[in-house]
Amino acid sequence: MDMDNSYKSEEEKLRKKLRSMRIIATSLLILMAVVFIIFRRYEDRGLFFSSVAAFAEASMVGALADWFAVVALFRHPLGLRIIPHTAIIQNNKQRIAKALSNFVVSNFFTPEIIKAKLDKINISERISGYIRQNKAAIAKAVSSRLPAIIDSVADDNKLEEYIKRQLSLKIEKLKLYPVLAEVLKPALEAGYHKPIVKGLLNSTYNFIGENKDKTMLVLGGINKTLTMPFIGDIIYRKILEFLYTQADELDTNEEVEVNKLLLSALPKLLDDMQNSQELIEKGELLKSQLLNSELYCELQDRLVNAVIDLKSSVMSDEGRLTERLSSILDRLVAEINDNNTLQGSIDIAVTDVIEGVVSQYGNKVGELIYDTMEGWETNSMVEKIEVQVGADLQYIRINGTVIGGLAGLAIHLLTVFFF
Repeated sequence: MDMDNSYKSEEEKLRKKLRSMRIIATSLLILMAVVFIIFRRYEDRGLFFSSVAAFAEASMVGALADWFAVVALFRHPLGLRIIPHTAIIQNNKQRIAKALSNFVVSNFFTPEIIKAKLDKINISERISGYIRQNKAAIAKAVSSRLPAIIDSVADDNKLEEYIKRQLSLKIEKLKLYPVLAEVLKPALEAGYHKPIVKGLLNSTYNFIGENKDKTMLVLGGINKTLTMPFIGDIIYRKILEFLYTQADELDTNEEVEVNKLLLSALPKLLDDMQNSQELIEKGELLKSQLLNSELYCELQDRLVNAVIDLKSSVMSDEGRLTERLSSILDRLVAEINDNNTLQGSIDIAVTDVIEGVVSQYGNKVGELIYDTMEGWETNSMVEKIEVQVGADLQYIRINGTVIGGLAGLAIHLLTVFFF
C-alpha cells in the first residue's frame, strides 16, 4: 500500500513538471512570435532590428519543428492523421513492448549478469549484517506469527501422527544389531563397560550370598558325584570369593579375569553383530518384537507428550519465544562470521539459487513486461510514457527555439555582410 502511494505521488510530481515545461516551451514560442511581429515592422531601421527579427523568425521555425517532432512521438500533430510517421508510439506499441522486454531480459536477467553482480558482493556478510542489525525485529515478527502458523499446519493430533510416523520410519531403516555394535564398540574400548559388569558381579554376589541353599541345589545339579556334599561348601565360598575379587579389582586391574574374558570375547561378538547375516536377522526379529511391545508404545506416548508440552509452553509465551529466537539468531550470526567454510557455502548456495531462478524465469519477466504493455489501452500506454519522459522532451523544444534563433541570426548576418 505504501509503495502504491509512493508511486502515485511520484507520478503526480512528474505530471506537474510536464505541465510546467510545456508552459515554458509554449510561452517561449509565443514570445518569439510577438518579438518577430514587433521587430519585423521596424527591420528597415537598422541592423539591430533586422537581426532581432531574423532571430525571432528562425526561433519560431525551430520551436515549431521540434514541437512537431515531440508531439509526433505520442500522437498526430493537430489531429492530422494524413501526416506520415506520426503517433509513433501508438502505431508501434507491440514493437516497443517487445524491444523493451528484450532489453530488460538481456541486460538484467541473464544468469551471467546476475552471477557477475553477486560475485562482487559478500552475500554471507550481508546476510549476517542484516540479521545482526534487525535481530530484535526479526525475532519479534517470527515469534508473533510462528505459533499461529504451527497450529494451522500441525495441531497436536497431526504432530503426534507425524512424530510417530517419522520415529517408526527411522527405526525401520536401522539394523538393530549393527547399530548396537557401533555404539558398544567405542564404549568397550573406552572402558565404559566396567561399571555395568561390576554392577552385575555385585548383584550376583549378593544373590548367591543371600540364597545359599538354592545355590547348593544348582551346584548339586551340575555335579552329581558323591563328593559334592563334602566339597559343596568349599565351592560355594570360592564362588563368592571369586565374584568379590573380580568386582573389587575391575576398576584398577586390566588383567582381572572377567575383564580379559570380555575384551577377548566381545570384539568377536560385535563383529558378528555387524557382519553376520544370521545374527542381523535375529536382531531384526527382536526389533520387530520391541516395536510391538507395550513398552515401546509407552515410550512413544511419553516422547509425543513431551514434545507437545514443550511446544505449548514455548509457543504460548511470546516473550520467551522471542528470547530463544534472538539467541538462535546470535549464534547464527557468530557461526557465519567465524566459519569461512559456512560463508563460502552460503555464497555459493544463494548464487546458485538466484542463477537457477533467473535461468528458469528470466524469460518470464520479459513475457510479463510484454504482456503488461500489450494489455495496456493504447492511449493509456502513451500517457504513461509521456508522463515519464515528456518533461525532458520539452527541453528539445526550448533548445530548438534557442538554437534555431541563433542559426537564423548567423544566416542573417552572413547575408548582410557578405552577399
